[in-house]
Amino acid sequence: MRYVFLTVIVLTVFVSGCDAFLTHDTDLEYYSVCERKYPGEDNCSQPYVNCIAYAYMRDWYLWYDKIPFIDPGTYETLGDMVKALRYEDEGVLIDRFSYSTKKEEHEDYYAGKRYGMGTSWKRDEENKLFITMVYPTSPADVAGLKRGQQILAMNGFTVEELDANAAYNKEHSGDDDFVKRTDWSNVYDAENEGEPVDMKLLEKGEDLETTVYLGDYSMKSVLKTAIVDNGGTKTGYIHFKAFITPSEQELNDAFAEFKKEKIEELVVDMRYNGGGLVRISEQLINLIAGKTVKDEHIIKILYNDKHSDVNSHYTGKVLESSMDLKKVAFITTKGTASASEMVINSLQPFVDVSIIGDTTYGKPVGMNAKNICDQTIVPITFKNANAVDFGDYYHGISANCNSVDDYKHDFGDKDEASLKEALNYLKTGKCSETALTLRNVKSQYIEDLIPFELKGMNRVDYTF
Repeated sequence: MRYVFLTVIVLTVFVSGCDAFLTHDTDLEYYSVCERKYPGEDNCSQPYVNCIAYAYMRDWYLWYDKIPFIDPGTYETLGDMVKALRYEDEGVLIDRFSYSTKKEEHEDYYAGKRYGMGTSWKRDEENKLFITMVYPTSPADVAGLKRGQQILAMNGFTVEELDANAAYNKEHSGDDDFVKRTDWSNVYDAENEGEPVDMKLLEKGEDLETTVYLGDYSMKSVLKTAIVDNGGTKTGYIHFKAFITPSEQELNDAFAEFKKEKIEELVVDMRYNGGGLVRISEQLINLIAGKTVKDEHIIKILYNDKHSDVNSHYTGKVLESSMDLKKVAFITTKGTASASEMVINSLQPFVDVSIIGDTTYGKPVGMNAKNICDQTIVPITFKNANAVDFGDYYHGISANCNSVDDYKHDFGDKDEASLKEALNYLKTGKCSETALTLRNVKSQYIEDLIPFELKGMNRVDYTF
């Protein structure tokens, strides 16, 4: 089973489903009930998996006292059950995040293993589809796809035809999740190794054609670094994509170079960063702030009242490549989420933080995953707070200066709109006239859809 990454899509959680005997809150007794109901170490039936997952959520779920009592055995899949249990308040879905997946897919994600094309896409104000990112060494990269190219057709289907198909599916499914989603099922079989995808593109008024062959690739988290002269101030730039296991060495290498070059301020581009591991958040905070956060409680982790005894904090420390930066700008979009937001929120009490782009996604909570046979449940289990106990940003963290995702320019280009705005703000402390205009404009084209790979903030996998 491979984890398939196709495009920038509204997050789809493959959430899916013991028996009605679990009808009262008895904490850890749930687990023993499941074992008695479904004996045998090799029992991996779906009812058993659902039962253990339900017990886990009634025990560790942040909002355990808000979820309904259900019969887990009535759900065909684990995802269906998780979807039914996610916390709502007066019809408003508070928990937009809990999900389930295959164990292998979950492990591959945090290991940086990917399969598919290796691109991110988005719409502009005219509903045209553009490539916003191509992952290095991915099949799309090998085929020559580039940021800023317009997608006209795939395997003979125009974008308009695919949109019409998606609209049809929405009409006949009754599922709101289909809104503004292209149905790629008619385009190619994403599970087939080497499946060809014929692309028709438009670049600078010229029609281009190429073929992408689906396959495995390794995702880097540091996609680009640069050092730019910002009016006489040496400024570092890092495009950081995900908080995954390979990030540790990549971040150390990037900041070693920043330290060698003695940068004075930093721009961290996290416009498509959907989060990841808390320990990588901790590392990035320490690399940026070093001595400033030494011995401070930079991240606080808070569980439900059943498990307040495991509440903890991360203490700031000086790493080998730590800087002691006083000013840092973050480039964000609505796809900037979870561990990305944690870094911003945790640095704000200590460093002059500015945010350029758009309001972030709004995910101040995280997960502890649990493996059950070959499946993994990833429910919300904790909330986080910074050194001054603030962590209430469910509606996102607002930008100081608004900016568009200027995919007509490459990342790290001083003329790219968001980086240009960040450099201006670092230099002057003021937003440009363009940014001030955008603040009062609610335009769909500056609102990124949430990346498919947004999987959230994981503290420690498989702890409980």
